[in-house]
Amino acid sequence: MNNSARHSTMSDAERVKGLLDGSMDPAELEGDSELYSLAERIYGREALDEMGVSTPERSHEVDTTKHSNENNLEVEIPDVPEDYVDTDKSVTSSSRHRIVLLAGLVGLVLVSVNVSVGIGQYLALCEDQLEPPPLDFSTSSTWQNESLYITWTVSNLNTTVNYSIHWSISQNGSAELVDTDWFNWSASSNMIHSENRAVASPPWCYISVLYSEGIEISQSNGCIGNSSTTSVLADISTMPKLCEDNTRLLWDKASEYQSIDSWVPAGSGGLLDGALLMLFGIITLRTAFRKK
Repeated sequence: MNNSARHSTMSDAERVKGLLDGSMDPAELEGDSELYSLAERIYGREALDEMGVSTPERSHEVDTTKHSNENNLEVEIPDVPEDYVDTDKSVTSSSRHRIVLLAGLVGLVLVSVNVSVGIGQYLALCEDQLEPPPLDFSTSSTWQNESLYITWTVSNLNTTVNYSIHWSISQNGSAELVDTDWFNWSASSNMIHSENRAVASPPWCYISVLYSEGIEISQSNGCIGNSSTTSVLADISTMPKLCEDNTRLLWDKASEYQSIDSWVPAGSGGLLDGALLMLFGIITLRTAFRKK
């Protein structure tokens, strides 16, 4: 270490010592901003002001050579070319344009096919809700050994319903009542029941009425020598609605697409179909002819 450096070090040490023991001239603080800052931390700003020490002017300029280290860790951010940013925006806009155009075309084709032939023709979305077969009620009659034999046959019954038949047998063309009675049954899907009564004066006739829970639903009447006839007084069942005959999906019931009630025959469209065709058509045309 040379003499000037040793002198500077000793001088600084003496000045700090003088600051600590109070032997330093306060005027020296006004010319040294670093020493003033140290005195301010030790004694406080108010004590320095009472001593008449003014705050030295501090330079705002920073010497980069004193504050930079030998390892240059600064990172230089390269400038992004403007044409690169424009290209990225162009690619995003082009992708969005293609997506909107494709959505419009798919919607237009889907609605058109649904109206013309029905999407149910190609997609098995609907499920048939098959109803039980219709109830069958028939009666047969024969005459032998001077007695009239009647057999009632009922099939495809509901096992949870109570059924009954009221019958009557007459002779001499229904002018003379021979006998009348009831019979009941339940918890069976099929029933066969027979009755016979002695008769004398032909023709012999019978009347039978089928009841379900006390409600008349069918009749079977006949006479010996004539074919028996059956007249139905109530609809037992109707022809089921099948998915193969109803292939057009109702868009307002699309959430219940498995139900047959959400499908109707194809070949014509409704108000909602027309609105969707117009909407997808406008989207497709505007997107296709829009300037990029």
